[in-house]
Amino acid sequence: MIITAVILSGILGFNILKTNLYQVLAFGLSIMLVSFVYSLFRFRLKVTINRILPEYATVGNKSVYEIEIKNLSSNTQKGLILYEEIQDPRPPLKFLLSKKEPFEHLRNAWDRKTLYFRWLWLTEKNRKARFSPIKLPALPAGETIRVAAKFVPRFRGYINFSGFTFARPDALGIFNRVHQVKKKQKMLFLPKQYKLKTPQLVSTRQYHPGGICLASSIGNSDEFMSLRNYRPGDPLRNVHWRSFAKTQELVIKEFEDEYFVRHIIILDTFLNSGNEKLFESAVSIASSYITPLKTHEAIFDLMFAGNNVNSFFWGRGLGHSKKMLEILACVEPCENKKVFDLGPTLEADLKKISSAICIFLGWDEGHKKVYQLFKKALVPISIIVLAENKLLMEEKIFQDKAAMAHIKVVQSDQILEMLGKG
Repeated sequence: MIITAVILSGILGFNILKTNLYQVLAFGLSIMLVSFVYSLFRFRLKVTINRILPEYATVGNKSVYEIEIKNLSSNTQKGLILYEEIQDPRPPLKFLLSKKEPFEHLRNAWDRKTLYFRWLWLTEKNRKARFSPIKLPALPAGETIRVAAKFVPRFRGYINFSGFTFARPDALGIFNRVHQVKKKQKMLFLPKQYKLKTPQLVSTRQYHPGGICLASSIGNSDEFMSLRNYRPGDPLRNVHWRSFAKTQELVIKEFEDEYFVRHIIILDTFLNSGNEKLFESAVSIASSYITPLKTHEAIFDLMFAGNNVNSFFWGRGLGHSKKMLEILACVEPCENKKVFDLGPTLEADLKKISSAICIFLGWDEGHKKVYQLFKKALVPISIIVLAENKLLMEEKIFQDKAAMAHIKVVQSDQILEMLGKG
């Protein structure tokens, strides 16, 4: 209101001989100047503060955590406003010049040259989420209060908190006096997930010579590994009775299963189009498939190319799907590795794979070779090709009609409509 009054009085009261509005201008500017100078002096505040964070949050879902504040002073603190501080989200110059905003090619020449909207997008991506200021209740002397902070994650990955800012309006209520407290913490934001219909995975057991280290024994073709002491709950049929006869102590035979149901999910990380929204959609689809999988029945393998070929196992005692979601939360597009760089690793393991799900960011010779690799080995495969334009991509792929049974083209903005449970 004061700023509006100052601007209007400055415009309408420009001629001081015809109107007295210049007095409103002088009075308003004087109030703002006094308030501004007063706000430069920080107020003292003795508090300890801590965030009680959840293990993780998911992009697009409303989340909440608590902030615990203890007043260490002898006075009750009133009228405080709390602001979350995030580690500086501004991108380095090299990163700004190398990364492109999604659909940047649709902007005018001026916006592309100035890089302003690219800078805004990268800053928001590094910030991960926005937090609203919290009006705090009165903080009694020596007591502790808890307040809830609500937010919605917008980008996956780790968010790095740097501290808090306590603000208190000055006597005139125009500017805030501030007090900053450093408190570094971090939290993981998992990729956005959809309720998708999981492709039918063929549950055929394949032979793994020597088994898989640490995998729990469930199958019917076990190979003897070693002996260990009895633990409550171990089946009596596995007791080594000869050792018991000698030592009078129960000893259990350990086995290693050599036949497994093993499914593989291949994520294409080579982003040729420069549209990162396409890549984010691929990561979301992969995470949506990982969550509902029955990990006690089979072993699953997540594979993608980064600086090296990366392969991660979970299921049957090898790990939990949450760990795979954490990996997907931090995966980034690759600029120098294509999907067919996974070829040698795949060829070595093809006989051990029961079925595969591939999530591709396009369709070129490398993708065709991966498809032909599975087809030649008679391994059941389901391929999802993400595209900006579904019709153009289908024309490119489905020249071979036999491929239609295994490949599904999905437009990046219609994932739920095309892959959802319906």
